[in-house]
Amino acid sequence: MEKTTKAVAIHPRSGREMKIDESIYKPFKNAIIQSLKKSKGKTYTELNDDVTKIIHKKLPGFKKSISWYTISVRLDLETRGIVETFTEKGKKLNRLKSR
Repeated sequence: MEKTTKAVAIHPRSGREMKIDESIYKPFKNAIIQSLKKSKGKTYTELNDDVTKIIHKKLPGFKKSISWYTISVRLDLETRGIVETFTEKGKKLNRLKSR
């Protein structure tokens, strides 16, 4: 039996931990960072659309909920200080945190 490595994704507000297969977590993390890299801020819908395109290319057979993994990994990246959420002109946006 193969042992899969799990990444622990932590919700920034509740502190709740979710275990996600490393083989799923890493491509989603990379897709989110790739999407936000040259952006001043994206809505969740824009981010999810980008991630969906990237994941379909990288993991063509992926059948699980892309939107669920996108939000779960994005929240974890917020907890880790990589991504931040802010409001501009009444819109909730996501961007990479400047270091």
